Amino acid sequence: MRRSRSPAGLRSAGFSLLEVVVTLSVVAILMTLAFTRWQAYTARQRLLFGTAQVATDLRQAQERAKAERAAYTVTFTAASAAYTIARTGGGFTENTRLPDGITAGANEVFTFSPFGRPDAARSIAIQNTAGTGTTSVSAMGGITYQVP
Repeated sequence: MRRSRSPAGLRSAGFSLLEVVVTLSVVAILMTLAFTRWQAYTARQRLLFGTAQVATDLRQAQERAKAERAAYTVTFTAASAAYTIARTGGGFTENTRLPDGITAGANEVFTFSPFGRPDAARSIAIQNTAGTGTTSVSAMGGITYQVP
């Protein structure tokens, strides 16, 4: 900070242009770092939410199958955020979507018998820029999920 005397002998204080530019540059760098970290954090949270959402929807289909004594399927399409929960033979269909930026890793169909048992052990990969989460159904019907 420079100080100079005015013609009347009074002192005036201020910042030089260089000091202002340096300060603004440091603030801009800090803001860029914070924004980058925030984007990574939100991508990871969306991946976590999407993976948990798939697990919840699979549980919903399994419980509906048991309650209604009807087979249910959950159908995923590769590279798509949309998937379908449907009662075999009609009567119920729910079209749902994963959070923004999240897609299914492969085509996969989960089928639950009228007693809630899956036709086979299966997994579905859910992915975005933060990585890949997996939701799995065991041969006995247990549903779990994990994210990196």
